[in-house]
Amino acid sequence: MEYETYTLMFTLGFIGGGLSGLLGIGGGIIMVPLLLYVPPVFGLVELPMRVVAGMTTVQSFIGAISGASKHNKFKRIHIPLACYLGIPMAIGSFSGSFISKQVSNELMLQAFGVMAVCAAILMFLPKRNEEDNPDLNDVSFSKTFAIFTGGTIGVFAGIIGQGGAFLFIPAMIYLLSIPTRIVIGTALLIGIMSSAAVFIGRLGSGQIPWGWSAFMVAGVLIGAQVGAAFSQKTPVHTLRHILAVIITGTAIKIWFEVL
Repeated sequence: MEYETYTLMFTLGFIGGGLSGLLGIGGGIIMVPLLLYVPPVFGLVELPMRVVAGMTTVQSFIGAISGASKHNKFKRIHIPLACYLGIPMAIGSFSGSFISKQVSNELMLQAFGVMAVCAAILMFLPKRNEEDNPDLNDVSFSKTFAIFTGGTIGVFAGIIGQGGAFLFIPAMIYLLSIPTRIVIGTALLIGIMSSAAVFIGRLGSGQIPWGWSAFMVAGVLIGAQVGAAFSQKTPVHTLRHILAVIITGTAIKIWFEVL
């Protein structure tokens, strides 16, 4: 049974990592439903939300590092934007990760569902036409709004054990008006900052199951590189639609379980 479990963790990690590199997300929005609902389908152990949150903390951190390294080669990472949004997120995430130990599994699921609904609504809003190959030097944004957005998202991301990319990616695209390709690359750098803070917080409070996480992360490392390569060849509107569908499907499934 352990062999089957480790094989499944690696496979799920590869899937989550591939979508992480493709869409610029750390992968928590993908991995949470996969880890919650897929193992029981194969007759394996059913994981509680607290364990899933601990595993995706590690997965989000490693997935962001792997994906960002690939996107950086294509000059898709805007470092100032990542700092103004990512540093407040890291601070908020660190605080949220400690608060999470006092939060019930049910409340974690509800918080995850609310954030997913907000992100889905943003992703389905109409988007102006944009260049397929944008220049980093042409990007501008409100620094004050970026700091506020990052800090707010960070607190909630820390509570549910995610890097928060499934919410700050729509925020960058639709609220800060950043080109999608630059958003995807920059999001992974931000994900490193925020998920590192969550990782440290959960590590200090002993909430990470290392055995299963190790096999899952092995799949993430490979999948994120493959996904990042495909991301450069995929039209930007397709990337937005894929992300919108994934977030919406997750929100529906989570709220179905909550209600």
